[in-house]
Amino acid sequence: MTGRPAETWKKFSFATPPDWAYALLLLVCLGGIGVAAYAVVIAIVSQRASGYLPLTRSSARTATLAFWIPVGILIAWPVCWFIALVVSVAGNNDPTANTFAAVLLFLGLACLLAGLVGRLVITRLIRPRAKVMQAAPGQTDRIVELRNVHPAFVAAVQQHQQARAVQYAPAPQAPFLPGPK
Repeated sequence: MTGRPAETWKKFSFATPPDWAYALLLLVCLGGIGVAAYAVVIAIVSQRASGYLPLTRSSARTATLAFWIPVGILIAWPVCWFIALVVSVAGNNDPTANTFAAVLLFLGLACLLAGLVGRLVITRLIRPRAKVMQAAPGQTDRIVELRNVHPAFVAAVQQHQQARAVQYAPAPQAPFLPGPK
């Protein structure tokens, strides 16, 4: 990701839904059930691939933080709302408790929005992304097109692929020379 020599390997998982699956976004209009149905269908029909990519220690740490910070913020959202519910029920007519519950509701909403922006926007800009294609006929592996990688990484992969292609290329045949009759 940085163009510097790799110091460690980090496992990444990628999933790409087929193009027709985005038409199912209409299910989101049904509310919570539609969102759950959309998520289940996308999870079932997506092409998946995983593997290890070479990274520097700092970029591996950055990629890990770009994943876990939004997830932690998203986990804080229902926790804030649960605490707000408990505080509002426990302090029936206490104006301080109701104000605290309202602050927790808004804090939970802010956590929800920040977590979604972090997970859906920021994470995509920082971590490597990929498009997973269907397996070609006669092949067992899927082709994975990586994005958000440094051009030096692309050049190194192309050099590695060319070296492997030369290794598996058939040996050139000697020209056939007709002998004396």
